[in-house]
Amino acid sequence: MGSIRLLYRSFWLVFSAFFVLVPLLILAKAIGLPMNIRHGLFKGWRVFFLWIMGIRIVVKEGEQPQKAAILMGNHRSYADILFVFSATPTVFLGKAEVKSWPFIGWAAMAVDAVFVQRSDKASRSAARDALAQRIQKGLSPVVFPEGTTAASGLLPFNPGMFYTAAELDLPIVPFVLEYSDPAMAWVGEEKFIPHLLRMLQRPAWHVQVHIGPAMRGADGEVLLSEVRQWMLNRVQS
Repeated sequence: MGSIRLLYRSFWLVFSAFFVLVPLLILAKAIGLPMNIRHGLFKGWRVFFLWIMGIRIVVKEGEQPQKAAILMGNHRSYADILFVFSATPTVFLGKAEVKSWPFIGWAAMAVDAVFVQRSDKASRSAARDALAQRIQKGLSPVVFPEGTTAASGLLPFNPGMFYTAAELDLPIVPFVLEYSDPAMAWVGEEKFIPHLLRMLQRPAWHVQVHIGPAMRGADGEVLLSEVRQWMLNRVQS
């Protein structure tokens, strides 16, 4: 049964993403369609893909933000971008190398993603400025402050965006994602393709989502502490 599931899910992933979604996003960007339309294309594809994958979203707390904010959450896998909800268009912060990936990088650029070279201080600073500009335009940047994935708990946070939020008086909406099957987290040295194949074969599972209130503050360190404590109260250890 697993092999049959792998075949039909693989077909729909390749067809819907590479032959439908990505070309539509690139075309929409090229002809200058507004971000809310491009965001709508992604949201529509997400609903279809999650259904094909047998992944159910269970919102345990809160509701999707209605106004632009920095969406700040824990990080379990590259798939986390499928589980972030907002009424406003969302933009993502990605590793610099993703920009050069065929299809995935093109799609990311078409939805105004921001790219960062994490080992480069100047690149990190430029990325924070770009994200701040996005929110001032009514978009909601999605930031994973751990900087990498963890199977459980929380890793230390990168503080940069908290200081940017405090300096510019930008709201942060925290969220927590937890997988019903922790084995679906993408951690350690596992390569992308083997993990994706495991996901494609996995029977139905669900993701629990907690969404917090908008948080603001003039002190970046205090803001980091408040957001982290809210997450720690809800994340699985």
